[in-house]
Order: sequence, then structure tokens, then C-alpha cells
Amino acid sequence: MELGKLTIEPTAKDDMPPSLSFDMSMPQLVVEKPLASEIFENGYFGHWTSDNTLCLDPEEILLLLDRGRIVLKLSESDENIASEDLVIHFTNLNPNFWSRYLVYKDLRNRGYVVSIGTRITAPFRIYSRGGKPGESASKTVIYPIPEGEDVNLDLLDQIVKQAKIDRKKLLLSVIDRLGDVTYYQASQLELEYNNLEYEFRDEISPPNNSENGEE
Repeated sequence: MELGKLTIEPTAKDDMPPSLSFDMSMPQLVVEKPLASEIFENGYFGHWTSDNTLCLDPEEILLLLDRGRIVLKLSESDENIASEDLVIHFTNLNPNFWSRYLVYKDLRNRGYVVSIGTRITAPFRIYSRGGKPGESASKTVIYPIPEGEDVNLDLLDQIVKQAKIDRKKLLLSVIDRLGDVTYYQASQLELEYNNLEYEFRDEISPPNNSENGEE
């Protein structure tokens, strides 16, 4: 999959966020050093590629823009890209983008370091206090479920089994129509005759984890 290259343009003041050129036909941004190191070390956004550049996923790009950490401009012009434009763009690429973003933003606001996974069974991984991508293993995976949408039981079975194989805690994040996120721990119970049922435990409110390198 082709990735969008990041171009850094000079800013008028040192305290202003970097102005970045983004090709709206691309699903991700690749950031080169030294800006890549600054973004990663201040919150652990993105993941490093084989050529030592930093790749930012859609949820990370939108959050950095919303937080005022970056300014995005269209690659073919000098026009600023608004958050609403990014939401439309990424939703066209992935209809589940908005629900994923709400969960990602909520976890970040709670102070967690969040890594975006490539497997459908583990969209998000969070780290214990003091942990960070590349140096420690995540212990919890998060799977978003928009409220009111049907859940594919075969996929749910796959998600629960994979979390068990990986020895990770699985939290299902349910997004209501107001955009609020609630977390439930899920586990698989094997009953007689090999029937499978799923236990959804009490609602979980993950504690703040502000010492994890977040702002």
C-alpha cells in the first residue's frame, strides 16, 4: 500500500506547529526525522518503518490535528485541511473510521499509550504504566463496537480466541449514539457439549495513566 510522504514547510514562529503537506488520496503519512522523533517521543504516536521513518495512521493524524500539534495543507495547494475534511476522507476509506477514532481519542484522553494494530482481531493495543511501543509488550487489546450494530459472532469468536492465544486481556469498547465509550471485559466460557457462550463482565473504567508519556 502506497503511503503519503510528509513535507515540512517553514513556519513563521518557532512556537507554531509544523505545517505539513498531505496528499488526500493517501491513507497514511510517513514522517521523516527530525520531526518523526519529536512526534514519537512526545506521546508515542506512529510506528517506525524499515527505512527509519515514522508512519502515522488515520486516527493518529486526526488527533494530532485536533490537538494543534500539526497543521495540514493540501499537497496540490496551500489550503489548510480541516478536521472535517479528514473525517470525510478517512471514512470513505474505512466506514468504521469514526467509531474507531472515538475509542482511540478516549483512550488517549485517559492517558494511555495506544498502538494501532494491523490485525482485525486487535485494532488497538494499550500499554501498562511506563510501557511503550518497541520496548515493552502490550497487555490489553481493544475492539470497538458501535452501539446498535449487529455483532458478527464468528468474528467475535475469533477475537476472543486470539486474545486468549496472545495472553492478553480483551476489552470491548461500545460507542453509544452520543459518542460516549464504555468498556467491557469479554471472556469465553466452554460449556457442556462444546457449546460456546460469552461472558461480558461489569463495565470497566480504565484508570488514568497520565505517566505513560502523554501530554
